[in-house]
Amino acid sequence: MFLGRSLTASLLALSAVSLMAPATHHRVASGPQVVGAFPAPPIGAGPGTLAAGSLHPFNTRMGYFGKPSTTTGNSFYLGYSAANHSIYAPTYGGITYILNSTTLRTTGQFSSIAGGRIARVVPNRHLLLVLAGNSLAAYGLNTHHKLFEDSLGGNALITSPDGQIAYVGGNMDSVITAINVRTGAILHTYSVPQIGDMVWAHGQIFAADIKTGVMTALDPRTGTIVTMATPEVDSSFSYSDIPAATAGFMQLAVGPHHNTVYAAGFSGHILKFSASQDRYLGEVSVNANLGTTENQLSGLAVLPGGNDALVTVENLKESVVVNLSHGSILKTLPHFASNRWVVTP
Repeated sequence: MFLGRSLTASLLALSAVSLMAPATHHRVASGPQVVGAFPAPPIGAGPGTLAAGSLHPFNTRMGYFGKPSTTTGNSFYLGYSAANHSIYAPTYGGITYILNSTTLRTTGQFSSIAGGRIARVVPNRHLLLVLAGNSLAAYGLNTHHKLFEDSLGGNALITSPDGQIAYVGGNMDSVITAINVRTGAILHTYSVPQIGDMVWAHGQIFAADIKTGVMTALDPRTGTIVTMATPEVDSSFSYSDIPAATAGFMQLAVGPHHNTVYAAGFSGHILKFSASQDRYLGEVSVNANLGTTENQLSGLAVLPGGNDALVTVENLKESVVVNLSHGSILKTLPHFASNRWVVTP
C-alpha cells in the first residue's frame, strides 16, 4: 500500500461514510482501490455490504450484494479479476455475486458451494476458486461452470504465482494441502497447523497461527519450514469466542517488493517479518481506541508505496490509515470495515 504526500492530504480531507448510506452507484473509481466485504460471522446471515476505497484520491464508497440479513449477504474474502474488472463475492448462502469494480453495481451471479465465503481468482488459468469450511470448488471465470469440487476445506487459500497450485489451510487443520487447480488432485501436504491466513512472499508461503502467535515460512519447493515466535498470544484464546481474544493473528499483507510481511493482531499491533531472512522484526502499536487497550485489528492492506496501511479495528467496526514505521494514525474511517481487504490495481 502506498502513500505519498498528496495521498496523505487527500486522506485528511476524507469524510466519514455511514454504514447505512444508500448505494452511490453514480460514483465510479479510477485507478487502484481497496475493497472488502463488511464483517459477518463465520456462519449465518450477513449485511450484504461491500466497502471500497479509491486511492487517487482516497474516497470511500459502498456496494451491495445478495439480500441483507440473510446468508446471501455473508461473504468473507472477495476475489478480483483485473481482466474482467470484476469483484466476486462468494456467500455462505451458496451464491457468488459479480460486481463491476468501477461502479460497484452487481452484474451477475451464479450458484457456488454452500458455506463458501472465500474466493481467489487464478487469472492465468481463467479460474475462480471458492473455499468453504469443508469443501473447495473451481469455476470457469467466464462460464461459471463448476470444474471440480473437493471435500477439503478451511479458511485460508492462496495460489502459486504461476497459478498451477492452490494451497489450503485452516484453523482446525494440522496441515497445509497443495492442490492441482486444473484437476483438484491433492499433490502434497505440509505439517503447518492451525492456519488463519496465508500470503506469498519472496518465493515462500507465510502462514499465521491465530492461537499460538507463531508465523511459519514454508518453501513448497524444498519443504523447508521455519517458525517465528511472536508475543501475539492470548493464553485464554478460544476458537468458540474469538471476539473475546486479546491477541491473535488476523489478516496478513505483503509490502510492495515482497521483502516484508505484515500481520494484523487482535492485540492492537501490526507485526512485521522479514520475508528474505525469515525473521520477526517487531511490532507497531495502533491506538485507535483512545483511552483503552482494546484495538482488535483484523483486515489489513498495505497501500501502494509501502509506507502506510489500511487496517480495520474489529471491535470499533471502523478502519484507520496508519504509518507502518511508527503507527501514527493518518485518518479514521468510521463505519468502514472488513476482515479481509483486497487491493486492486
